Amino acid sequence: MEVRVCAVVPVLNEERYIERCIDSLLAQTMKIDVMVMDGGSEDKTLELLSKYGDKIKVISNPGKRVAQARNLALENLGSEITHCLEIIGHSWIDSDHVEKLVNELKVIELDTGVNIGALGCRTESGDSTDTISQWVEGALSTPIGSGGGQFQRFKGRGRTKIPAFCLHRVEALRDVNGWDERFITSQDSDLSMRLLAKGWQLWRSDISCVYMHKRSSLSNWWKMCHRYGFWRTKVILKHPKRIDVREFLPIIGLIMIFTLHSWWWAPAAYGVTLLLMGTIYRQKDTGMSSILGIPLCLIILHTAFTIGLFDGLLRSGRAPRDRS
Repeated sequence: MEVRVCAVVPVLNEERYIERCIDSLLAQTMKIDVMVMDGGSEDKTLELLSKYGDKIKVISNPGKRVAQARNLALENLGSEITHCLEIIGHSWIDSDHVEKLVNELKVIELDTGVNIGALGCRTESGDSTDTISQWVEGALSTPIGSGGGQFQRFKGRGRTKIPAFCLHRVEALRDVNGWDERFITSQDSDLSMRLLAKGWQLWRSDISCVYMHKRSSLSNWWKMCHRYGFWRTKVILKHPKRIDVREFLPIIGLIMIFTLHSWWWAPAAYGVTLLLMGTIYRQKDTGMSSILGIPLCLIILHTAFTIGLFDGLLRSGRAPRDRS
């Protein structure tokens, strides 16, 4: 069967990044369709998109959010489209990204003898030069910062429960009725668990990656980490198999502090580990600031994510306001 790909791009006020995203999609070495789902942008996003004319298809997304956008796109895909590429407005890809994923998918399916529900890739930092973004990237590069989610620095190819920025088989998406629109964030994690429950294999490969702009302020970094923790709880409540022990290590550390007789060694070990992470994973062009900046971002990550985990037990969610 011939593989036909449509890139689906949910956007809302992405004037700073949308041109780079669309340009990278239109520059692919393999012909793809591009469908942009606009959630009611009030900046120059729509004006910038209009310059591409009939090279892309722009559809209004009354639901505003990502899950609604992708479900609406699923309804509008042509019958010739076999795969849907997951991407967002503040990200971009190399010109051979889609071709590499398609070829990788064909190799995996030939080796396994089954149709793959989704093939994910790595997520890398954009070319941000501001200090906070570099700290965030450094924190996510560490073993205690990436966890098992979309920012994990994995190598090679293999089966997984949580692929990121996937090339989804349209048949698989329709088999599980698309995305659950109750999830404002972590909708992809929920989707993956439902695909697995239906018997679809999920894979990931480092053959290519998606570049994404990181948060450029500590307040937005806090909000993002809290939101990921909040919605991780919602996913775990629905799919207990999604539990990753690594995400509960800060809670385990707190329990150790309050229960062990020699309580001081746990925070001391944590502090030493943070400084080691800042020293080892700092980027060479960031100077000495990353030695303290990376630990600061890790503390925010662990604290906000953990608070979010508990918060997810108490409240329903709302749309984020920190990404314009």
